[in-house]
Amino acid sequence: MRIVFSFVFFVTCAVMGVRAHADDAPTDAAPTDQPPAASTTTVPRPWKDTGEFSVVSANGNSRTNTISAKETFDYNWAKNLLELGGSGLGSNSGRQVTSEQYHAGEKIRHSLIGDNFVMEQFSWDKNRFAGIQSQYSSTGGLGRTLFTFSRDKLTTEFGGGYTFEEHTDGTHDDFPSGRAYAKYVHTLSPTASFTQDAEYLHNFNNYKDYRLNTETALIASLTAHLSLKASYTWKRAAEPPIGFGKDDTITSVAMLINY
Repeated sequence: MRIVFSFVFFVTCAVMGVRAHADDAPTDAAPTDQPPAASTTTVPRPWKDTGEFSVVSANGNSRTNTISAKETFDYNWAKNLLELGGSGLGSNSGRQVTSEQYHAGEKIRHSLIGDNFVMEQFSWDKNRFAGIQSQYSSTGGLGRTLFTFSRDKLTTEFGGGYTFEEHTDGTHDDFPSGRAYAKYVHTLSPTASFTQDAEYLHNFNNYKDYRLNTETALIASLTAHLSLKASYTWKRAAEPPIGFGKDDTITSVAMLINY
């Protein structure tokens, strides 16, 4: 849990270090994964930073604590988009750790003709309670924004890469992988949106093995920089390490800090 607390402290300092007078994002742009902020400022800005925090503490007959934190930074150039992200989640019951997950990654997109783009991404994950000591995944491919309307947007990505996976029992599973990803955003109101992410990863060394990651979320703006997010995350590993289950789910209500 010390690592989780350190991660939360680092992310909090990073977000609070952003200048308080930073410009607000445009409210008349196409749908994004954040609802339009409650502000009339329309000056465009190339970067966006979002911190996500959730804390649950129970004391009395039971003593449990769960902390999660996530940081996402985006920077847009004329034809390029850089995304950097990291997250951590930890739970304990008394003095016993019951859950521990970490993630860090980067993604770069380069726009092509029309709504098409090429992309590459690299990520690291750790989830020892699912049997994953370390997982490194590298992917490249093509993507396309299928449609963008005033209230709806759908983006897809397809590609391939390679995954290096180390299990908690010391075994390894390294394999060439295929990837399909889709993100749908629906603007419910000027201050609320619905998002759905789905990612499918296939193991070409084992046709029975695949990974599925999904997140369903509702986001509502409270102020120009604060939002509430309710989400449900489902992860499935078709061929998990021996002794571990196939499915992991997380239901969360978190505070977002947007700049």
